[in-house]
Amino acid sequence: MPEDSLSSLPQFWQIWKNPIFTRYRRSKLRISALITGALLYGGLSVFILLVSIGITSEHLQTKFEDAAIYPFIALIFLQIMIMNFGGTGAVAAGMARESIDDVLTYQRLTPLSPLTKVIGYLTGLPIRQYYHTLTTVPVTIALIFMGGIEMKIWLPIYTVLFTSTIMFHLLAMSVGFIMGKKFSALISQGLVALLYLAFPQLSKFGFVVFEYLTMRPTLFISLQGEIPINYGRSETAMFFNWEISHTWYSIAVQTLLSLVFLSILLRRWRQESAHLLSKAQSVLMCAVAHTIILGGIWANTSNGAIFDVDFNQARPESKRFPTPPPPEQKQGIPPELLTQNPKAVIVEEVIEQNPQYVASTIIGVYGLISLALAVLLQYLYTPDKFTYFAGIRQRLKDGRSSFALFPDSASAIPTTLVITVMSIYAWLLYSRHLLNTAEIQQYLDGRSWQSLETLIILTLSAPLLGHGFAMEQWGKKLIGTMALFIWVIPLAIALLGTAWNLNQDIFGLLYGFSPLAMVFAPAFGLTHLDYLMDRPFIVGSLIGTTLYFALSVIALTMIIKRHKLFLVTQKRG
Repeated sequence: MPEDSLSSLPQFWQIWKNPIFTRYRRSKLRISALITGALLYGGLSVFILLVSIGITSEHLQTKFEDAAIYPFIALIFLQIMIMNFGGTGAVAAGMARESIDDVLTYQRLTPLSPLTKVIGYLTGLPIRQYYHTLTTVPVTIALIFMGGIEMKIWLPIYTVLFTSTIMFHLLAMSVGFIMGKKFSALISQGLVALLYLAFPQLSKFGFVVFEYLTMRPTLFISLQGEIPINYGRSETAMFFNWEISHTWYSIAVQTLLSLVFLSILLRRWRQESAHLLSKAQSVLMCAVAHTIILGGIWANTSNGAIFDVDFNQARPESKRFPTPPPPEQKQGIPPELLTQNPKAVIVEEVIEQNPQYVASTIIGVYGLISLALAVLLQYLYTPDKFTYFAGIRQRLKDGRSSFALFPDSASAIPTTLVITVMSIYAWLLYSRHLLNTAEIQQYLDGRSWQSLETLIILTLSAPLLGHGFAMEQWGKKLIGTMALFIWVIPLAIALLGTAWNLNQDIFGLLYGFSPLAMVFAPAFGLTHLDYLMDRPFIVGSLIGTTLYFALSVIALTMIIKRHKLFLVTQKRG
């Protein structure tokens, strides 16, 4: 193509000139769609405004200015549903449809840069959802002015709504692009639901970083004091020993994850057969992920806040609607006897007297997160045998060494070793930090925890090495299917035996065969230090690690033999 024609192509930031964006703008924003969207979402926002005015003026007998925050919140949730759920589904379904119809193959042949193509789809596929959100903006602005809602409330909320929307849409693009299935939209929306509903529950164990993948921290902190909610967080978040705002924390975490999805998309645009992440990117992602997780939990461990459990949080006062005193308090009855749940008080006392239970739970969950992250990365950077052999053949043809570290066709063994060591180090680092707290030192009473460190090394390295080496030797599909059964079935049988109160020793032994339970062995050991080797679960975990180490040795031996045989064949050829 002539240079003049290339220079006239739109840049990635020239969205209005992007042909992909223009195509979707014309197809999705026809007159009928514009009218329907305005009537549906614009009408709904006006309906919310009118109902709120009517309720406050006719029923509550209060000023609308004092209650404007509530319809404002309703519109925020409507906009979140439109952008984070509706938009995510539209992006995933659109990318899957383009992949099925081979339109993406055609787009690869066009002279647009990969980034320009990604931006075109990112802005074009959900353009109808952007329009639907835009129809609710006039009422939102009216509520902000009528209710005197301060900028410090709405600006952080809408900033994080933007970053979370970009992150979820890039996630949906990745799912639709890679899978190319018709149910990609459902999968993407399910992932969004998990991020909003399931992952934030990990914050109860101290892993607050997963909550910052959503709008929850910024939304609740911004509204705290305006309405009677108790988010249970301070005004600032802690990252190691630094204080940062919840808004900036959310923006940083969501931006980093967005860059990961963007890297995946750009690699696939450049080459369809490329791995989702390069080996260097996988190592970097592992390091960054552990740094962020450690940063979020480190300070709360240092100051002992992670051991504080409160099931009886009082209903806070709102500056717009102060909470009236309860009627029982006026009758002279002590309020603490009426507001607290006796069972919750007992649980709090037990946990306060036994902090090792909190510590063991956190250690176990960190091990499970480390295992899941490392295994996920293995599926991203491990080559199949055909790619591996093709890479060796090309390097020999170019007169280079058959050994390589970073190309997609290179063996994944060095990368697996590096990520395994990094994961173990991060788990050990946090475990030592947790075990050195005053609460746990008092429980340990001078006893050594070296056995726990040994369990951490064994229970994480064995399944990671066994799974990673076996995947390179026998392929992702076979090992992925086998892992699904081998990791889950022993755990399911053990849970069934426990539920029916059968032989606890046998089923306790069976728990240890599954890596999903095996990583909880150090946590279990913390609460059973005095008779560690007498517990069937620990014995089962040690047997399980032995089997996985044996698997890794067998797979590694076969990989080396396969490599040598291929080199001999190439020399003869």
